[in-house]
Amino acid sequence: MNSWMITSIFFGLFLLLLIAFAFTIFVKNAEGKKKNDIFEKHFGKRANQHRLNLVYQKSYVLFQRLPLLRKYIWNIRKRLEVLDSFDEYAIRRQTMRIAFITLSSTTILVLLFCLISRDLFTIFFILFGAVVLNGVMITTFVNRVEDRLLKQSIKLYEDTRHQFQRTKNVEEAIYEASLTAPHESAQHGERIYEILTADDQQKALDVYYEVAPNKYYKMFTGFSFLVSEFGDRVVRNSSMYLSAIAKLIQDVNYEILRRERLNYLLKGLSTIAVLSVLFIKPIELWAEAYFPIMSDFYTSKFGFFIKVFFFIVVLLCYALIKKLLANDEARYVAKSERVLWEKFLYAKVTPLRFVVDRFVPAAHKKFHFQLTILIKDANSYLTIEWLYVQRILLSLVIFIGSVSMFFYMHSVSVDNVLHDPLRGTGVFGKLGPDELAIAQQNTDFDRSVLTNLDNSTDVSPESLLGLVSTLTQTSKNDPATIYTANRIYQKYVEIQNEFFKWWELLLCMLLAITAYYTPLWLLYFQKKIRYMEMQDEVDQFHTIISILAQFERMDVETVLEWMERYSVIFKDPIKNCLNNYSSGQEEALEILGEDVSFEPFGRIVEKLRLAVEKIPLLQAFDDLELTKEYYAERRKEYFSRLIELKAFWGRIFGLAPSMYLIFLYLVVPMLYLSITQAGASFEQIQSVSGR
Repeated sequence: MNSWMITSIFFGLFLLLLIAFAFTIFVKNAEGKKKNDIFEKHFGKRANQHRLNLVYQKSYVLFQRLPLLRKYIWNIRKRLEVLDSFDEYAIRRQTMRIAFITLSSTTILVLLFCLISRDLFTIFFILFGAVVLNGVMITTFVNRVEDRLLKQSIKLYEDTRHQFQRTKNVEEAIYEASLTAPHESAQHGERIYEILTADDQQKALDVYYEVAPNKYYKMFTGFSFLVSEFGDRVVRNSSMYLSAIAKLIQDVNYEILRRERLNYLLKGLSTIAVLSVLFIKPIELWAEAYFPIMSDFYTSKFGFFIKVFFFIVVLLCYALIKKLLANDEARYVAKSERVLWEKFLYAKVTPLRFVVDRFVPAAHKKFHFQLTILIKDANSYLTIEWLYVQRILLSLVIFIGSVSMFFYMHSVSVDNVLHDPLRGTGVFGKLGPDELAIAQQNTDFDRSVLTNLDNSTDVSPESLLGLVSTLTQTSKNDPATIYTANRIYQKYVEIQNEFFKWWELLLCMLLAITAYYTPLWLLYFQKKIRYMEMQDEVDQFHTIISILAQFERMDVETVLEWMERYSVIFKDPIKNCLNNYSSGQEEALEILGEDVSFEPFGRIVEKLRLAVEKIPLLQAFDDLELTKEYYAERRKEYFSRLIELKAFWGRIFGLAPSMYLIFLYLVVPMLYLSITQAGASFEQIQSVSGR
C-alpha cells in the first residue's frame, strides 16, 4: 500500500504540474480580448495554431531550466536536428509537441494501472513498461517526421526535374522548385541553391554533407553540384542530370515503400511485447478468482521465477524488434554521443582490467582474429577488451542476481508457510468467512508452534504431538490433535527444506554462462541483420556509379569518395581504402576486397581495380546499363524477401512475451495444479470409501 501510494502521489503531482504549467501558459497568452484580436487579425483561421506554437516555444525555454526535463527534450531534439537543422523554431515546436504527448500519455497510463495493482513487484513492471513505451512513442513520432520529409523530397526532386527541362539551368531549377515545395523540403532546396551560388562552393558543400538529413539529399546535392560545375550531357538520347534525378526518385520510392510495408506488417509489435507486462496482475486476479489453487502457484518460488524470466524475455524481444525496425541510416554506425562505460571501466578500474586481460585471447590466437572480424562485420563500436568487459560484468551481475533471487524465493516460501492461510485450499471454490477465520486461526497457531521450534534440534511427529497436546490441553489420541500435529510437522519439513541447494548453484552458474555468451550472440544477430541490408546498399552503389561514370573526368578515387559519403554498412572499409589510396591504388583496393566478404560488393571492387589503369570507368561498368532491367527485377525480389523475413522474425519476437504469459504463466500451471489437486482429492475419496 505504501509503495502504491508513493507512486500514485509522485505521478499525480507530475501530471498536475504539467496541467498547471500548460494552463498558465495559455492564460498568459490569452490576456484579454485585445491579444485575441491581434492573433485573429494577423493569423486569421490559424490563430489557434499560432497560440499553440507560442506555448511550445515558451515551454521549451522553461523545460531547459529543469535538469531532468532538459535532458529528456535534448534527447528528442538531437534526433530531430538530423532532419531539419536550419529552422530552430520548427525544431523546438516539434520537440515540445512530442514531449507533451509522450509524457502525458505515459503518466496517465501509469496512474491507471497503479490503481489496478498495489503490488510492489507489479508496479516495477508497470514503471518499466512506461519507460519503454515512452521510448517507443518518441521513435514513432520521429519516424513520422522522417517519413514526411522523404515524401516531400519526391515533390522537390520532381519539380526540379520539370524546371530543369524548361530552363536547362541547375541553380534556377532548384530555386523554382523550392518555391512550390512543402516547408521541410523547401528549406533544404533553398540551402542547396545557396551552396551552388556560393563563392566557395566546395566548402559549403562539405558543410551541408555534415548536416544533410539523409543520403538522398546528399546525392541530389552532389549530382547538382557536378552538373553545375561540368555541365550536362546527353547520354542515350536523355539528359544525364534528368536520368540521375529519375534514378534518385526511384531509390526514394523504394525506401518509402520499404518503411510503409514494414510498418504495416510489424506495426505495434514492439508495443505489444512491452505492454504484455501490464497484464500480469489482471491474469493473476482472474485465475485466483475462478481457480483459487492458482494463488499457491503465484505465491510460490517457481511462480516468482517464471515472472522474473518473463521480464527478461520482454527485454530481449524488445531489443531485437528495435534492431529489426530501425529506420535511421545510422543504425549500423557507432554513436559518438553514447556513454562508453566499457571504455571507462576498462581504463579506470585496475582490478577489472587485470581480469579482462586474462580473458582476452592473445593476438596470435585464432579466436582473437575471429572476434575482430565479427566486431567489424557487425560494425560495433566495441573493441575486444570492451566486449569482454561487457561479458564478464553481465555474467557476474546475472550470477549475483540469480543467487539473490533463489535466496529471496526461499524466504518467500517460508513466509507463505508461516502466514498464508489459503495454502492448499483446493480448486473447488473459495473459503467462506467462517472457514477463512478458522484457517487464519490455525495458521497463527502453527506459526507460534514453529517459531518455538526454531532452536529445537529433535523434532518428530511424536514430539510435536506431545507439544500440541500440551498447548491445546487435549488428549494425544484426539483425532484433531493428531491432524494438527501432522499439519505442523509437514510445514516444519517444508521450512527445513527451504535452503540454497547444490542444483540451484548449478543453475545460477548456467545462467551466468549464458549471460557471458549473450553479448557475443547479439553481435552475431547484428551481423545477420547487417548482411540482410548489404544487397540494398550495393544496389545503391550501382545507381551512384552508373551516374558518375557518365562524367568524362571521373576517376576511381572520386567514385570511392562518393561511395564512402553515402555508405552506411561499408563506410569504414571504404574510408580505410581512401586513407591508403595515395600510397598504392592496387594495394588499397585489394585490401578493401579482403575486408568485406560480401560477394556483390567484391565484384564492384574488382571492376574498380580494372578502371584504375586498364580500362575507362564507363567501360568497366557498362553492364549496369545493359542489365539494368535484370538488376531492377533482382532488387525487387530481394526487397520482397527481405521484408517477409523481417516480418516473420518481428512477429515471433513481438508475440513471444504474450504467448509466454498465457501458456507458462496461466495455462500450464493451471493444468498441472488442477491435475495434482484432482489426484489428491481422488486419494482422499478412496481412503474414505475404504473405511
